[in-house]
Amino acid sequence: MENTPSSAVVRASWQGLPSVPSGGVPRQLPAVVSTFSGRLDELAQLDSALTSGAVVITAVNGTAGVGKTALALHWAHLVADQFPDGQLYVNMRGFEPDREPMPVEEAVRGFLDAFGVPSDAIPVSLDAQTALFRSKIAGRRVLLVLDNVNNAAQVRPLLPGGSTCFALITSRNSLAGLVAEHGARPLRLDLLSDDEAAALLRARLGDVDTDELVELCAGLPLALAIVASQPNTSIAELRDERLEALDLGEEHVSVRSVFSWSLRALSEPAARLFRLLGLHPGPDVDARAAAALAGQPDCRKALRELVRASLLDEYLPGRFRFHDLLRLYARELAGTDDEAQRRMFDFYLHTAWAADRAFVTYRIGIDLPPLDPDVVPLTFAGPNDALDWFAAERAVLTGLVGRAASAGFDVHAWQLALSTRSYVHQQGRWRDGLAVYRAAIDPVNRACDPLAQARVHRGLGRILCQLSEFDEAESLLWSALHFATSVDDNAQCTRCQEALSTLYAMQERHEHALQHAEVAMLMHSSDDDGPWRASLYVMMGRCLAALTAYDAAFSTTTKALCLLSELAPRDEFGESEALTSASHILAQMGEFKLSLEYAQHALVLHRRLHNRPGIVQALYHIGDAHGALGRPDEARLAKDEARAILAELQE
Repeated sequence: MENTPSSAVVRASWQGLPSVPSGGVPRQLPAVVSTFSGRLDELAQLDSALTSGAVVITAVNGTAGVGKTALALHWAHLVADQFPDGQLYVNMRGFEPDREPMPVEEAVRGFLDAFGVPSDAIPVSLDAQTALFRSKIAGRRVLLVLDNVNNAAQVRPLLPGGSTCFALITSRNSLAGLVAEHGARPLRLDLLSDDEAAALLRARLGDVDTDELVELCAGLPLALAIVASQPNTSIAELRDERLEALDLGEEHVSVRSVFSWSLRALSEPAARLFRLLGLHPGPDVDARAAAALAGQPDCRKALRELVRASLLDEYLPGRFRFHDLLRLYARELAGTDDEAQRRMFDFYLHTAWAADRAFVTYRIGIDLPPLDPDVVPLTFAGPNDALDWFAAERAVLTGLVGRAASAGFDVHAWQLALSTRSYVHQQGRWRDGLAVYRAAIDPVNRACDPLAQARVHRGLGRILCQLSEFDEAESLLWSALHFATSVDDNAQCTRCQEALSTLYAMQERHEHALQHAEVAMLMHSSDDDGPWRASLYVMMGRCLAALTAYDAAFSTTTKALCLLSELAPRDEFGESEALTSASHILAQMGEFKLSLEYAQHALVLHRRLHNRPGIVQALYHIGDAHGALGRPDEARLAKDEARAILAELQE
């Protein structure tokens, strides 16, 4: 690797210091890997620490197999000539399979021996030994590489006392104590970027296709090195049996083995939590979900221990993740723990349902499974809190339904899908919803619950309508109606007729749409003058407007608004939909001032509910009304915002 410019700066910074005779000068640095590549930023940080003059200790930390020793030794050799009085190296055995961490006494005696101190001149007490060592290196230009350190206490007595020496420490732990007490500069070593990982493979294998190899190795240098040493390993083998394929039969060149050394150093609560996190689908986990998985009210202490051990990364406050290979290892250790998985699914299901209800006041309920007594789901004050939670857990929820189904928790699986409905529809996350509902079809069919089947099939059909997949949507919606009819559930049949009306309206088959709307209205209970009847009036109004029966359409929509105005608690979602529809009908009637007024009221509610498709519709109606009223600037502003949101929805 070319590092000439920074090395030159380092050289200049050390000129003028007195040297000692060269005889017996220790040169203990082990050999380096000839194909070292990447890590330019980290090398620059080490150069910066050395040239600053103020930093004499740098602590490199990172997960097992990430290349801490390789980086430290590569840099140490680059700057070795700046330390003519000695380069000391010791493996402190902080994480070894069959040996205890090296005692300070053993390390300091080795250093004293390297400087030629006779054994009979070495003091008995540790304090005297370390004082003698510091005296030996005082005023000299000596580099100390303290590799594979377990904790700060293991190396604190070995630290140099003056600024002419430089200590480079590597550890799987963060060594925060050295940072706080001794001003050590922390250097976090993360996984290699895709480009760096590809460069490492090409340096060893030549010009090969590296994309999938990089992905399967998760950017972990040890894994990449193992793959590079076995060029005949097939992609299929690596994909199917990754941890087995990343094992050369020796403990130091086995991903599974080096991970296990980190685990042995953990407390039992932290080790247990690490194993249980392997049951989580990822890609990350919130501290509260981790506590539910562990069956504890709070597991932040164990999470902090895992972060210090570089087995987890707290990449956002309260959110944790580990790379794919660590996840595979944790999952392997976890085995099948049905109780832990039940707690996890309970937490997400009960929390997701509470978040869904924060968006929509009135909705047909579901009988959730009994909550495990050790699980405390979240509650939400309103749609803002619910949106924040759904947004943070979006990637988790997308994979959770499939995980629940594969683990045999079918009821949790299909109920989780239903619990994402409001977020999916009000944020326009159609692709997310498609993945979630498709994953729920098999488990809901296995459950043999016709009402559940009707709801899941209808939910998937509605999402496919939004994606213009009308043929499949129509088939699913008719299946949903069949399930609802088979148990003579009037409410579910009504919802299915309503969904079919929406489908045909989107296809501009307006006569069909009106027919299904009329059937839905007839099927609806005459005793219910609440939100469900109001939603049917809104749907009927849209169908009539599409057939240019504007007076009847507006009259019908006004009935919906009257019903909604009498509800307690208020149905803001229903109101926003009715106001938007009324604005459109009024515009068709030429009543642009009223259309604008209704659309502006609708926009306020859509924004409060974070209903992005609704916001788009209201903004377009506002733009149309402003345009018709001779206000081109206001019209342009409204439609520009609508187009920007619509572009996001279509990504």
